[in-house]
Amino acid sequence: MPIAKEGWPIVAAPIMAAGAAVAFGRPFFAAAFVVAALALGLFFRDPKRLTPHSPTAVFCPADGKVLSIDEVDDADPLNEKSRRISVFMSLFDVHMNYAPISGRVEYIKYRKGAFHRANLPDASRSNENNSIGIRQAHHRVMLRQIAGKVARRIVCRVEVNDQVQAGQRIGLIKFGSRVELFIPLEWEVLVKKGDRVKGGVSEVGRFH
Repeated sequence: MPIAKEGWPIVAAPIMAAGAAVAFGRPFFAAAFVVAALALGLFFRDPKRLTPHSPTAVFCPADGKVLSIDEVDDADPLNEKSRRISVFMSLFDVHMNYAPISGRVEYIKYRKGAFHRANLPDASRSNENNSIGIRQAHHRVMLRQIAGKVARRIVCRVEVNDQVQAGQRIGLIKFGSRVELFIPLEWEVLVKKGDRVKGGVSEVGRFH
């Protein structure tokens, strides 16, 4: 099972602890540490994904459940009313985040904040988050990584001016949380509240 590189230091800790427990003749503790390592490995798994080729598709940026779909008017850097698709990532979902479209990263903004439950309506504003804007010709989207009560470490793998491909891994949120995707109002939305989605694979929208 492939593990995200950011997860290896966390997974390695209980593995080393298990080795130490064996060395000191404590097999029960060694077994407990091995179970912990397996659980952490599950949290940080990074499965291979095949993103369908569809030049007008907008792909989901994360695994999870569609929490809500609404209209907002404060989605920097879009500077216009946008459709927001919120996806809640549980502890059991893959925590990797994926580029929804191909294009150039033109905006990254990290904001410190609280660590309330990520499925609460106000989490988008109050919690720690990181916004990534991507432009493809005349099309612009933004995704927002939002930390939750357990997840307190947002990882962003891209920088401004990087070229990304749809479905490319661009970051992760450790131990699950919430990701929001902002798209123009006129784009077609292909999912509804309650749908289960897969990052880099599920089409959540389409532009023309």
